[in-house]
Amino acid sequence: MAQDNSPIDKLFNKYANKEGFTTVNISGKLLSLANSFADKKDDELEILNKISGIRVLSVEDSIMNQKLNFYKELDADGFFRNNKYDVLMEVTDKDEVVRFYGRSGSNGKLSELLLVVGGSSNTLISIRGVINPEDIGKLTGSLNMGIKTK
Repeated sequence: MAQDNSPIDKLFNKYANKEGFTTVNISGKLLSLANSFADKKDDELEILNKISGIRVLSVEDSIMNQKLNFYKELDADGFFRNNKYDVLMEVTDKDEVVRFYGRSGSNGKLSELLLVVGGSSNTLISIRGVINPEDIGKLTGSLNMGIKTK
């Protein structure tokens, strides 16, 4: 996956593969191999083929979780002021901030989905590709998350 040295990339590079953190990188190539899975529906396979990569960074160490806050680190690095991400959903309580962001691409599609969790637990998920908002609904529906889709 191409790295563009954005605050997101800096955060991944800072903590990836370090003790107490879980890092997952799934390349677009691996996702395109999903075509060989017979139990997936055609629309789910089509969605996977549009994704160029998925990255996950999560703090597993409870002591580190008390010291870190991914949301505050991104804010201090100017991410929320200087990047063209729209807040899609947010949940905030006294100990934690959870926000879904979307970065606009072309033709009303998104080029990146981003989940930032900061506070009592810390997780960062970046999904890059050509993401149609309707595809998000299809995927969440197929995962039986209780979210109604068309």
